[in-house]
Amino acid sequence: MKISNDVANVLANSCVEENRLFLPPEQLDRKLYVSVNKVLEAIGGKWNRREKAHLFDECPEETIEEILQTGEYTNAKNEYNFFETPEPLAKYIIEMAGIDGGSVLEPSAGRGAIAKFLDCDCVELEENNRKYLIENGFNLIGDDFLNFTQPYDYIVANPPFSKQRDIDHVTHMVELAQKRVVSIMSASVLFRTNRKTEEFRNMVYSHDGTITPLPEGSFKASGTNVNTCVALIDI
Repeated sequence: MKISNDVANVLANSCVEENRLFLPPEQLDRKLYVSVNKVLEAIGGKWNRREKAHLFDECPEETIEEILQTGEYTNAKNEYNFFETPEPLAKYIIEMAGIDGGSVLEPSAGRGAIAKFLDCDCVELEENNRKYLIENGFNLIGDDFLNFTQPYDYIVANPPFSKQRDIDHVTHMVELAQKRVVSIMSASVLFRTNRKTEEFRNMVYSHDGTITPLPEGSFKASGTNVNTCVALIDI
């Protein structure tokens, strides 16, 4: 969900101390405060009158930075950050994979938007999606990909983005793949400067891999305008 420039300005000028976010000291008008509070609640914050701050379960600094970079936020209740891969994009990344025999894995299969064009095994964590995959004949073999250890020749994916989970997933894909990884990712991996992102880019480039921006609106059909890219890594 997109944020306005006014909301972005308030977030940019807020102060984060551990798990507390303090709004700027100047009084916000009611309408702007409601808009800011909506974003903070959506990402897991709750106003605490005693602390005079929004409290989070963990430090929200990275999440706020990502919102400012992308101009969008994701409701924390959407735990699995599931946005189905549009058909043209699914076919595009499969073509990029250049699969020539061998084993194939789709590690965040959702409801099969990529896997339906492949002869592959699937891993999926979310219970309703797992049920859908089983009922529709997909070869579901696991749930939590980050605990998955079976190697595959090719891995083709659209992992969750929030809290930089896409980096965690693609890094693990590289650990398991024998030939090639192709994965959609948040475009923030192209420009963020925190240590995790820089180490990830260095890992990709050490494999002579590429990270290519996808056109704006690539996921519009799935209900989000988040900017995306695709990583291709040969092993």
